[in-house]
Amino acid sequence: MNFNLWEKTFIEESFQGNQEGFHYIEGDLPILLSAPHSVTQQRNGKEKQGEFLTGPMVMHLQQQLNCHAIFKTKNLMDDANYNPKSTYRHFIKKIVNEHSINFLLDLHIMAPSRPYNIDLGTGRGKNIRHSQGLKIVNHIQKTLLAQGIHDVLIDHIFTAGYPHTVSADVSKSCDISCLQIEMNWKLLEGASDSVYFEKILTALETIIHYLASMEDYT
Repeated sequence: MNFNLWEKTFIEESFQGNQEGFHYIEGDLPILLSAPHSVTQQRNGKEKQGEFLTGPMVMHLQQQLNCHAIFKTKNLMDDANYNPKSTYRHFIKKIVNEHSINFLLDLHIMAPSRPYNIDLGTGRGKNIRHSQGLKIVNHIQKTLLAQGIHDVLIDHIFTAGYPHTVSADVSKSCDISCLQIEMNWKLLEGASDSVYFEKILTALETIIHYLASMEDYT
């Protein structure tokens, strides 16, 4: 996949074929990848730049692993990770129940000025509804570290604790585990030419395989 080319598609909002402002791809693995900020969004009347690369990342991982995927394709003056009501989150809840999805990974990008690389948001534990929740998150942290991605924190700033985030809302409504993964832009800049970008993709593939291999999600 040409990530830079696909990133342009999200920047220009030229993704074809959907009037709802988002696109869903059905998969076989019971894991859902989400990118609610893959295009520009509107929060409290102010426009916020999109985390454009998250859309192509979700598309790539879906193609590689055949998990479920959903991402925003058009700015409808909304913020699916903030607004009290969201057609994006409503649709996620629907497909989670219809396809027996048991884990959601919600991808985000933080500003390069942040002094750390990854923030894993669990809602301070509330969004990981699994008997081995702490073990799972620690394993995900170690997987990223094993790829040479340091400064991986848990619930540092981007906790996904606000009730209308994708992770918090879906976890509470559907009783499944949800994890928000906030990545520093400095690791991703240049996409196809970035060494760390490839390492993050590899880590995410490993994480998805790990989650899909787990039998007990209760």
